[in-house]
Amino acid sequence: MTRLMNASSLRAALVFLAASAAAGAASALEPDVLFRRVAGSVWTIRTFDAQERPLRAGSAVVIAPGRLVTNCHVLAKASGFVVRQDNVTYGATLEFPDPARDLCQIKVANFNAAPVALAPAGSARVGQRVYAIGNPRGLENTLSEGILSGLRGGDGEARLLQTTTAISAGSSGGGLFDEEGRLLGITSFAARDGGNLNFAVPAEFLSELPARAQSALEARAREPAGNDGRAANVGNAGGALTEPLRAGDTLEYLRTDKLTGGRSTVIYRVDRVVGDEVTFNGGGKVERLDGQVVSVTAPAGGLFDLASPPGGWARANLLPGMRWQADYTPAFGERQRHELIATVGQEQSMRVDGTELQVLRIGYEGWIYASSASAPLSGATSRFQAAAWYSPELHRVVRFEGAYQRGMSSTNESLELVRILR
Repeated sequence: MTRLMNASSLRAALVFLAASAAAGAASALEPDVLFRRVAGSVWTIRTFDAQERPLRAGSAVVIAPGRLVTNCHVLAKASGFVVRQDNVTYGATLEFPDPARDLCQIKVANFNAAPVALAPAGSARVGQRVYAIGNPRGLENTLSEGILSGLRGGDGEARLLQTTTAISAGSSGGGLFDEEGRLLGITSFAARDGGNLNFAVPAEFLSELPARAQSALEARAREPAGNDGRAANVGNAGGALTEPLRAGDTLEYLRTDKLTGGRSTVIYRVDRVVGDEVTFNGGGKVERLDGQVVSVTAPAGGLFDLASPPGGWARANLLPGMRWQADYTPAFGERQRHELIATVGQEQSMRVDGTELQVLRIGYEGWIYASSASAPLSGATSRFQAAAWYSPELHRVVRFEGAYQRGMSSTNESLELVRILR
């Protein structure tokens, strides 16, 4: 009798589990249904300078009546901004900035777009199907599909959601949704030339936004007036340019293709600082506190990362007139041999985000070999030129330029530090 009861209980349990699984599967939405449900809650942001000239475009997600969230780097340096969908435009204002997490809440008057539902805290799991909706390169309400490929961070919390879902310039501030159309994260940046590596800030951070913003404002109010000589804005809230990097800080660079004039934002976000090592972008780049590069597994900075010598473009204890040979094969790209001569020029001044820095220009001249050949061969080599402006105070390169031509293909680009978001 007991054996029969146990068998009956087991069958009942199996039926219950099967029913629960079916109910869970039934809650997943088809992509077209999911898109129709949440697309009306993802808007375009357009920012302007003091002369009302366009600065940049991004995305924002409605999280409450009259409230949207975007990335703070979308709003950096803006004197004004609007939210737009189709032909409808609303003026907007900043309400709660949290630059350390790159989340900014904005408010819009007389705005009735429906808020999205938030996924339960801690529900993100590696391997789950996810969807991103944003405005890449100005293409409003673009849907892309992928999986959640990693949970990056430390100290007991996922500071970044890694995903294979495509994210491009203009997607920053858009939504990353689970299969039920619930908001998992705010899409933030892609690791350029680093494969299918894209990242979002967890949506569970949104509940902490008002309190963190208030704490940041109170801390700033306690700072001595004019302590760094810069105007208060989202981009520099929370600390001077030259302060040591901390977990949550973000380095924002501008990458420019000099052949086409195209520009894109490159983000290096500090995940953690342990001992003398700083880890960026979910482990995509690791540096020492003195700026020496330890490893690059996700070359976000284009040629700056792809062609980098071991240890980076600068050395410790640089002095004008120093000269050395760099003979190496980069870890990424086409893995071709670089044979370059580096020369350090005289110290000069350069302004970065309103701060005057003394920098040393390191010029690189040489060749890229298509094979392991030890001398230039016709059609097998390319002339390579680059320059890196290194700030000893920041322990990093604040500007980089590189150019080479291989056959009919040319590369000529720059990467410049714009600001450090704290």
